[in-house]
Amino acid sequence: RLEGHEERVWSLAWTADGKKLASCSSDKTVRIWMESNGSWFCEAILDDAHDRTIRSVAWSPGGDKLATASFDGTCAIWALKDNEYEQIATLQGHENEVKCVSWDPSGKLIATCRHVAPAPPAPSSPLSSSTTSTCSCTSCS
Repeated sequence: RLEGHEERVWSLAWTADGKKLASCSSDKTVRIWMESNGSWFCEAILDDAHDRTIRSVAWSPGGDKLATASFDGTCAIWALKDNEYEQIATLQGHENEVKCVSWDPSGKLIATCRHVAPAPPAPSSPLSSSTTSTCSCTSCS
């Protein structure tokens, strides 16, 4: 059992080698967990990139970078430098909540998605309860 987040945990992501686990939460933090001698501990707390809930985390294929997606409309990219995680980029472009982030297999591109509420139906149109999602892809090289 891993304890630390103060609010709901939304997403978890393992590094490809299984040595680290990232978790993100409504408490606006990301926690990086590692195992040592059969016990898991929190290696780092990333808490200065987002102003709202962090909804999704994803490790790059090489495990050297972490992407975080937030309801503040941004995606942050983190890298481990000198034994500390450093935010190396902030990706903007969505009008509102970013709900998902994912790396491509090469580790050079990131895809993000946001939820889009449907427009109100026109008075003469049948009611629709469908919603859509939009995606964008950003180069990280």
